[in-house]
Amino acid sequence: MEAAINNSRPDWPAAGRRQPAPDDPDYLGSRGLSRGLQRAIDLELKGKKGLRILDVGCGQKAFYPFFEPFCKTYIGTDILRGDSLIDIVCPAESLAVKDEWADLVLCLSVLEHVNNPGNVVGELYRVVKQGGLVFASTHGCFPWHPYPQDHWRWTQTGLPLLFKQHAAFSSVHLFSTRGSMSGIFFLLAHYSYRWTSEKGKLFLRRPLTTLINRLGEFLDRKSPGLADINRPVTAIPEFFVIAKK
Repeated sequence: MEAAINNSRPDWPAAGRRQPAPDDPDYLGSRGLSRGLQRAIDLELKGKKGLRILDVGCGQKAFYPFFEPFCKTYIGTDILRGDSLIDIVCPAESLAVKDEWADLVLCLSVLEHVNNPGNVVGELYRVVKQGGLVFASTHGCFPWHPYPQDHWRWTQTGLPLLFKQHAAFSSVHLFSTRGSMSGIFFLLAHYSYRWTSEKGKLFLRRPLTTLINRLGEFLDRKSPGLADINRPVTAIPEFFVIAKK
């Protein structure tokens, strides 16, 4: 059963990241990540309060409302001070944060953009407390999106290997935020959105994108086996890692 999405702060910035509209080409990916986060919260944070949380590559801290009930301090880092919500400007490969400062470190849709993902994983390990957690997500199949750069994609065996080779986490648990049908239709939504824009058929963009997203979501529910990370020939759009120190 899918986790329910916390919508307690619709006023918080980047609401479309947490609760995307069906005509958003990122709908399947963003909604999948929100549900993945809620699943991780349900598994690991129930009953916890007063946490120090570090959000690496935070942008507008889109998912802060999910963690507000659990945290005492919520600090965000990013490479450019493009938003007033960024607290510390630094690369993810060299976090300007003390050793073992955080109870929980978030690194959401960031690893694909960095120059050295192994160094980033080492930094996530360094700044989290003993017994603390890292929640990380990154892509399996996804359109190229250089914001400002986009270097990497992973598989269900490659991503855990990245975490195990570059840090000494006591456990690394991986799951998919969506299944293969969502992966296929996610790509289709993005390219149809671009096609309608380039061909001047803007009147088709919203209804066509909505149709593709709804169909992908429906087929995903009807094909739960295609979300199984142990099954060959899957096309997982986004993976989620829960790593414990």
